[in-house]
Amino acid sequence: MTETQCLKWIKTNLGPVISKAIADSGPIPYTESLIAAMVMRETGIIIMRNPTLSLASMSQITRGDYGHRKGETEKQYHGFGFMQIDIASFPDFVKSGNWKDPYKTFIQAIKVLEAKRKYLGNVPLQAVVAAYNCGEGNVSKAIKAGKDVDTYTYNHDYSKEVWRFMGMYDTIPTDRP
Repeated sequence: MTETQCLKWIKTNLGPVISKAIADSGPIPYTESLIAAMVMRETGIIIMRNPTLSLASMSQITRGDYGHRKGETEKQYHGFGFMQIDIASFPDFVKSGNWKDPYKTFIQAIKVLEAKRKYLGNVPLQAVVAAYNCGEGNVSKAIKAGKDVDTYTYNHDYSKEVWRFMGMYDTIPTDRP
């Protein structure tokens, strides 16, 4: 499966759910293409490795960030759902199993983005997206030092990749009205 095919899968299977979550979240600066691009960045590899799975089946396996963190003795998953909600930051959400429900995951991700946006204040949306990956403290530190907002993100390109995926997503035709 190519990136374009994966984005098509996301648009077909998750686009309507993302749009509903956005509509249900009130006035926010996030679009279907932004959230879909974040799904691609967060979980695209899982989708690409399992191209024949249904949405219901895919929803059950969207865990990532497998490994050790400081103080852990055993490897474990740290990100859950299509948006890789972090168990350390949101243990109640993850332990509830709500991460297996795409709609609930998108609602939670929007809450996370909003908290980061409020913390960072008047910054470009790209900084908020970078903070989703590396934390608002790291993005704030990068901004204060005059560095790129992606300085502390994984591969130093998180928001740039999200913007690249948004551009691709927007070119994919949809069967929806």
